Order: sequence, then C-alpha cells, then structure tokens
Amino acid sequence: MDFNIKYTLNSVRIPYLNGSEEYKKNETFKKINDNNGNTVETINYKLMQIPESLIDVLQEENFIIKGDSKNLYLTTDKKTFQVKQNFHSNCVLLLEQNKINNYTSYTTQQSELELVLTKIPLDTSTIPIYKYESDLLDEDDQNNEKKSNDITKDTLITSLPMSLKEFEEQWRGSLLIQLSDMTIKKIPYKIESDIIDLILMSVVSLNMKYTEIDHDAILNKVKSFKENDKNIDLLIKAVLEKFTDTNKSLKMKSIAIFYGLKTLRQKCPFSQRNFIELNDFYMYWKESFPSYFNCDLDIDFLIGYFAKDLVTNKILEIDPKRLPKTIQKRVPYLMNIQRTWEQKHIQPFFEELNEQGIKPDNFIMKFAKRKRDKSGKYIVTER
Repeated sequence: MDFNIKYTLNSVRIPYLNGSEEYKKNETFKKINDNNGNTVETINYKLMQIPESLIDVLQEENFIIKGDSKNLYLTTDKKTFQVKQNFHSNCVLLLEQNKINNYTSYTTQQSELELVLTKIPLDTSTIPIYKYESDLLDEDDQNNEKKSNDITKDTLITSLPMSLKEFEEQWRGSLLIQLSDMTIKKIPYKIESDIIDLILMSVVSLNMKYTEIDHDAILNKVKSFKENDKNIDLLIKAVLEKFTDTNKSLKMKSIAIFYGLKTLRQKCPFSQRNFIELNDFYMYWKESFPSYFNCDLDIDFLIGYFAKDLVTNKILEIDPKRLPKTIQKRVPYLMNIQRTWEQKHIQPFFEELNEQGIKPDNFIMKFAKRKRDKSGKYIVTER
C-alpha cells in the first residue's frame, strides 16, 4: 500500500524519540539556488515508519495527520499516535527509478518518524459555559450569549488530535451539551451540583437500585422539580452520563469524590488554612449527600486534593490548579504548607510535572528527601 502524504511542518515541533530534550525546526520546504543561480523551492522529505499491524488498519479506516505548536499526531478512526523523531547513524537514501531502470537518489535521511500510541485528554477549557435561561437577565444578555456560541461539535472534533472513537468516548461524561443551533456549551459546577442532587433525590424517592438506574424515569422526575429551562433534558442527560456507566449503574466512587471535593472546599478551604479533624471531615462528607442516599467513603478517594498532617491527623483542601506550575517552585510551596508528607499524598502533585516519565520515586528524590518510617510508610520531606 502506498502513502503519498504532504503535510506542512513549518509550525510543528517533533520531539526526539531517543532522549534529546531539544527541538529542531521542521521545514517542509527549503529554498536553494539551482545551477543557473535561480532560487527554487524544494521539498524536505520526512520518512515515517508505519508498523505492519497499522498498515492493515489504514486500508479500512481514515488516516489523518494533525499538528499544533507542540506536537504532531497521526489518528485513525479508533486510535491516536504521537509522531516522534528517531535519529540514527545509518545512511538512508530515497531513490526514484527512471525510464532505463537506473536509480537516482533525491534525498538522504538521518532520522525516521515513528509512531507512539498515546491518549489525548479532551480539553474543554475553551468551551463557553452554559447559563440557565433564567440567569440571562434580558434580551441583550441572551443575544450576547448567542454570539459567544461559536464552537460546534464538528469544529471541536477537527481541532483536537484524537481519533473519532476516543472523542466520542470522552464526550460521554464531559458535561458538554450540543444545543439546537449545533453549538456546544459546558455545564458549570453550580448547575452540575444542582442536578446531581436532584438525580440522587429521585433515585431515593423512586426506590431504585443503584445498579439499575432508569434514565427515563429519572429524567421525568428531575424535570418535575426543575422546568425553568428549555434545555433541561440535555443538562440532566449530560450529568447522568457522567455519574452512570454504560450498564446504567451509578458510579458510586465518582459520586463520593464529587461530594468529597465539595466538602473539602466548604469545610477546610486552603484560603483560610483551616485544617480540620479527619473524623469531623467524614461526618461533614456524609451529611453533604441528599437524605437517605448511602455511599461508601474513603479519604484516599480524594488523594491529590488535600494535605494531611501526620501528627494531628488533620486535613486541608489543596486545589492543584492553583499550585505553582514548575517543580522548582511547587516543592517549596508544598513544604511551606507542611514539612512532612506521606508519599502517597504528595505524589500526585509531583506526577503532574513529570513530563519525561521518570520513575515516580526517582523524580521525587530529585527535588526532595524520601525515607521509610517505622510503620513502613514512605515519607517525603524537604531537602
């Protein structure tokens, strides 16, 4: 099977597969002088190595190359691959055959592009936030809101370096909704919180099993509580998709985490440096659910969102989005909150910045001290 692909690489940076942290500018076209002194534009070819297993797939599926300012990707209908550059010392010539069966080299290659299977998270940061119609005060507000709705689902699919199958899988539970004008909006935290409360109240009042959720019955029940928005069906379905699996069972751990994070923000907010007893936190966490809804709770569900004092057993909310963005600044910041951490509690704050995929223990020890205490727990302290 022959592939004849032309892709402009001028704005794309391809990371090296064999360890270099530097990038070279990839130019698709180069300007040179011919034998007559005229400036001509020639193509700078790149050789891509495609595994045999993928060639069979490409005969049946769409094959798209996408790039941004950071990386180059190849997507099929079901999978996404990051393109990386692998340099070697071999002499590789690309040849063309002329009419008398002679071969002429038209370019040399010092590297090959290789495909690395990857997963790209669905980025919803640029999606406009949905507002209840009742929150739009007048007609001007509604018109301004419509003007901002300039992102469609097709536009989003095209812009993201991921396969169509992966996009659809991540769309479910993303809290994105497609309105009647084909634009998309993201459900904000307040609306999500309102609706999940109503969903769980409906589950209790309808005496449903947590493993047998009837979406239609829940939809009708919640609508009886909240009918002031023409898009209420879309809102309810989107929140239901986030908190139920494809077998229509409630995702109990996801629900526990949602209410746990809500309780952290309310009862021990970082802004107030308000550490509280762990037992008190469990009490507040349990009380945050709608009446008669029972859910298993474990503080480890919330790892990555709190600090826990090893002496007092008190906890404090940590918002990872507000932490310093470099490891050199983040470690002193965390150690200023408390000087001693259990490794499992601090590790998520390191992992986010471990871009080179270094073994977690080794990455921590590059910037902090790590030791085992008498109980067998690994402890992390400042250097």
